Amino acid sequence: MIITIGRQLGSGGRDIGKKLSEAMNIAYYDRELIEITAKESGLNRKLFEEADERARTGFSAGILGMRVPFLSEGGIACGGLSNEMLFQIQSDVIRSLADKQPCVFIGRCADYILRDRKDCFSVFICANEEDRIRRIISYGDNSIPVEKARDLMERGDRRRAAFYNYYSNKTWGEASSYHVCINSSVFGVDGTVSLLKEMMGKVSFYSE
Repeated sequence: MIITIGRQLGSGGRDIGKKLSEAMNIAYYDRELIEITAKESGLNRKLFEEADERARTGFSAGILGMRVPFLSEGGIACGGLSNEMLFQIQSDVIRSLADKQPCVFIGRCADYILRDRKDCFSVFICANEEDRIRRIISYGDNSIPVEKARDLMERGDRRRAAFYNYYSNKTWGEASSYHVCINSSVFGVDGTVSLLKEMMGKVSFYSE
């Protein structure tokens, strides 16, 4: 059982994924992936931190809207590695971890990377704007002005969308890109966790 969670910034998707993994007693991978990937590849973790959920932009990132996922030329990150190379390395780690045990993956195109698996269930978490802004402010110990929180929210969504759309053949946040989309403002974080846990016992492909 592999669960992938895409999320809007401030939607509570990370908290939902963590709580779901605890409720189902399965592994959880979010920023832990950076440490694991750096260790297994022997590369500096800073390389993966700088490329984390960031798509390279510019002419070489796509011609006339074409996706060119693993270019070996151009887009060179520090250390002589392109973002595409770093994405490929992390993708291999995600596949390896999914082979070892049931787990929850947060973001990083995990649903697309694991698209050929029959046991992978993809989720997208969204929320109402006011709830997202309130949550972002709380992350900053309530010291972030509302307009600053709104700007962080919008820029975070654009960054995640660019990353997902660039490396996959799908559209970030679009319902058809996932098995299910849930508004956490409707169900709350704990309610969303309970709903997802219940869903896991009903999806048909787990019993195939």
